[in-house]
Amino acid sequence: MVEIRREGDVAVLLLDRPKVNALSPELVGRIASGLEGVFSEPGVRAVVLASRLGRAFSAGFDLRQLDGLSPGEFARFFDGFAALYRRIASGPVPVVAAVAGHALAGGAILALACERRVFGEGSWGFGRTEVDVGLPLPGGVLELLRATTDEATVYEAAALGRVFTPAEAAERRLAHRLVPGPEALAAAMDEARSLSAKPPGALGEIRRMLRGALAERIRDADRDVGEMFSRWWRGEESTACRRRILERLSGGAGG
Repeated sequence: MVEIRREGDVAVLLLDRPKVNALSPELVGRIASGLEGVFSEPGVRAVVLASRLGRAFSAGFDLRQLDGLSPGEFARFFDGFAALYRRIASGPVPVVAAVAGHALAGGAILALACERRVFGEGSWGFGRTEVDVGLPLPGGVLELLRATTDEATVYEAAALGRVFTPAEAAERRLAHRLVPGPEALAAAMDEARSLSAKPPGALGEIRRMLRGALAERIRDADRDVGEMFSRWWRGEESTACRRRILERLSGGAGG
């Protein structure tokens, strides 16, 4: 589900859960444990988060699996997912996302949490579509959006659930670089190597000053996020939306 490799000072995590890297409890756990593993490796100074699947970075949550969880299980799952994106955003070394396929809902959140985002051109979308499943965005994700782009784009992303093309995402500052699709991973590696080459003490202090306050805002906004989302997930509105989506799915998983 997650392949981990090391290239000098850079560790690479490749998501590999066909067909679209749908975020199940197991995949989220594997990403979290893989990330902690590379963060603790001596000499790792940057991380790249990418996908082995050409069509998707991650198309979102595995609605089929999550639909079968008890309220307590779902709350624990979402607490774990929120802890993962907070860890990506505030880890000891920068994480760079290489995105060259659909990044939707939870997949878009993981990419958004990364310090740098390299998008590959193509016919794919980047968006937080939770509203279409009858769910609000976590407060921490809204803080990430506000730190990234303008308020008009925050509204479009959160309230309208707009899915942006790669070019639109770059125009709205949701992506830092836009490159030809096949070059996304190589360009993200270049970004990571550039960061890893900086004096680590100085870079660490700069990152602390730039991102420390954001990390605190995300943590404060996410207080009790698992319980909150479990209540929304079980509500009539979200349940009805989810049923319609699941009925449309002819195979695979994603949401």
